[in-house]
Amino acid sequence: MSNIDIAAQDLMDTTSIVWRNGYLDIHHINTGRGVATFMVMPDGTKMVIDLGDMNDLRSEKSLPLTVTPAYPNKSKNSGEWVIDYINQVVKDEKNPSIDYTLLTHFHSDHYGLVRDGLQKSKLGDYYLSGLTQLGDVCKIKNWIDRNYPNYDYPTDLRKVYGLEGGSFNNLLKFITYQKNANGLNPAALMVGSDKQIVLKYKPSDYSNFKIVGVKSNATIWTGKRTETKQHFTPDSILKLNSSFNENPLSLAIKISYGKFDYFTGGDNTGLQGYGLPKWFDVETPMAKAVGKVEVTTLDHHGNRDGTNEFFLKTLQPKVVVEQTWCSDHPGQEVMHRLLSDYLYPGEKNVFATNIQEATKQTLGYWFTKGYKSMFGHVIVRVLPGGDKFYVLIAETENEKVVIKKVHGPFLSE
Repeated sequence: MSNIDIAAQDLMDTTSIVWRNGYLDIHHINTGRGVATFMVMPDGTKMVIDLGDMNDLRSEKSLPLTVTPAYPNKSKNSGEWVIDYINQVVKDEKNPSIDYTLLTHFHSDHYGLVRDGLQKSKLGDYYLSGLTQLGDVCKIKNWIDRNYPNYDYPTDLRKVYGLEGGSFNNLLKFITYQKNANGLNPAALMVGSDKQIVLKYKPSDYSNFKIVGVKSNATIWTGKRTETKQHFTPDSILKLNSSFNENPLSLAIKISYGKFDYFTGGDNTGLQGYGLPKWFDVETPMAKAVGKVEVTTLDHHGNRDGTNEFFLKTLQPKVVVEQTWCSDHPGQEVMHRLLSDYLYPGEKNVFATNIQEATKQTLGYWFTKGYKSMFGHVIVRVLPGGDKFYVLIAETENEKVVIKKVHGPFLSE
């Protein structure tokens, strides 16, 4: 291939967000309202991982922490903006069906919050927020969460979360309606399996692509065939009032495309010491199973209770994506670990969807210089075969997603 041909190919690969055959495109979408990830696999199979929506006033009063403004603006909710985004990636089908939706855990910044002013669905008895907004417009074929159908881990979630009119109850109404009316196939994540989330259209063309379930609740893959282990018991994480920490129950998956590997793990935790119980560190056993990757998202938005030393030493990511919305994202200690050459050598490429000015001012120059980008949609584009990938930074201007910066190419190992 001539230099002209190579330049033309690079231009095609890095100037448009439109998906093309053979690409693995992973879009970490900045909505300002929590986490939202949209993925198109090499054969066109589509998956959404989380889609949050929030009430920033409640967060600011109860935590109290500042929250990123809705992005690109408040004229639509996060679900509507994500649908608009998806339509720009997959241009041959308006409001395309979603083959898989993966909800990592039951927090509103990952699936949506019922609050004043929301529209109610014209189809079913549920309000439109986050994932329910998405599924009301784009048909979801397969739904995967951490505890379908019983919702009883570590205790009865309907009692803990399911107050009438609440967000969790709204989610269950959505799942029930979509299952009965539109053929939604809901299930819990099968840990250790690479047969649950599979290519739907041309799997034989991409035999080097797979997605394996790494973790759900206390069940963690060992990395050996389909073998799993239980990291803790339900009783061990319950407090006397039957409350519990939802974060270390999060789902996690590993995606592989040839030499390219990607890990994402919701709000899983990894902090050790400080009187914390051993079960709080779920990152260490996950890391043992996952091994080295090219790209990882930061567990729990980069909060200080995750991304421990062993996790980083083991995964050794070339690229780190931090999905942020709050003024305490990331923890200062996490950035120390991320930028440390002591843990693993090589250039560290850290990208965030939305770092607040208050955070920059608090943590200072040493912190801000560690990022390649601190604002925008972060797109990981893996080229056919998986040997090479780019990171594209995009922003939404006049409702159109426009690529602003290109990083790479990076070589997979």
